[in-house]
Amino acid sequence: MSRLTFVDQNNLPTPRKGQPAPDRLIEGNPQFLSWDIAQTADGVVRSGVWEATPGAYRSIKGETFEVCVILSGVSELTEDGCEPRRIVAGDSFVMHPGFVGTWKVIETTRKLWVSRD
Repeated sequence: MSRLTFVDQNNLPTPRKGQPAPDRLIEGNPQFLSWDIAQTADGVVRSGVWEATPGAYRSIKGETFEVCVILSGVSELTEDGCEPRRIVAGDSFVMHPGFVGTWKVIETTRKLWVSRD
């Protein structure tokens, strides 16, 4: 069994569909697709590809630590109490446990993510 997992965006598994919880929706009707790529046996560390259509919603990380690499699109991420940050393809960032803010998708955005709960 190989210890490498390659992410082929042209050959992703069947995605899960989703959307923000009604109490987190701010604007529009953003829709999510999530492709699970790999995870540890205990499910604590997970990775995948996520895509969202335009709209805005509250992002609340709780105890999750997440590394994100934007693959395509344009979004704006605003941590509560901070200035908005425009994020585009090629940008990378870490969302630390306790992050609370607003994710506004301007153009359909796709990211590669790795999280630890």
